[in-house]
Amino acid sequence: MRLLFIARRAQLSQVNPLSTRSRGTAAERRPGPGIICLIFLLFGIVWILSFGILVPSLVRDPSLYAGIFAWKDWAFLAVATVLLYLLIRHYTGELSESERVYRSTAENAGSIILAMDRAGNITFFNHRAEEVFGFRGSEILGKNVIGTIVPATESSGRDLDQLMQEIIASPNRFMVNRNENVTSDGKRIWVTWTNQAIRDRTGFPVGVVSVGLADDG
Repeated sequence: MRLLFIARRAQLSQVNPLSTRSRGTAAERRPGPGIICLIFLLFGIVWILSFGILVPSLVRDPSLYAGIFAWKDWAFLAVATVLLYLLIRHYTGELSESERVYRSTAENAGSIILAMDRAGNITFFNHRAEEVFGFRGSEILGKNVIGTIVPATESSGRDLDQLMQEIIASPNRFMVNRNENVTSDGKRIWVTWTNQAIRDRTGFPVGVVSVGLADDG
């Protein structure tokens, strides 16, 4: 259960934090993409109706009206840009704050936490992973797990390259698995892993987050 909890928290650090489903959080009170689009649409409707109905009824001077009408498109572009900027900043500001919280939790966890994309390339490597495997995050991020922390073949003869491909394709089949890993100095160690899929906001799988506990000794 501890591994599953840590895996879930680590998963949230890799995905857009607003994909969390926690009820009553500040994130849920922030405007999501759909709300931003709706606000932008309503603004456009109000703008069009204003220049089609309100402005002609208020401005009687033909020359003044012609001037306003000539600049209305540029004015719309300027106001819309500012509005969109404020909404996106409001939206992504919460993302950054939440991401810092979740990443801090994952970075400082007592378990190995790493994430990889669908090609098997490492996208997250916490401090505990650095300690266990002997790699700095800066030197291993972007590299494939095979040939770095996972040998192509286990001492038992099991094909770990094939295993990694299966885990990435169907992480739910490998919620908990134990396999041999390798450190930066070539030492073979055994790690028990808990794996969960990383999904984008549409639910499409984009990678796997794995939480591991190395065997003692």
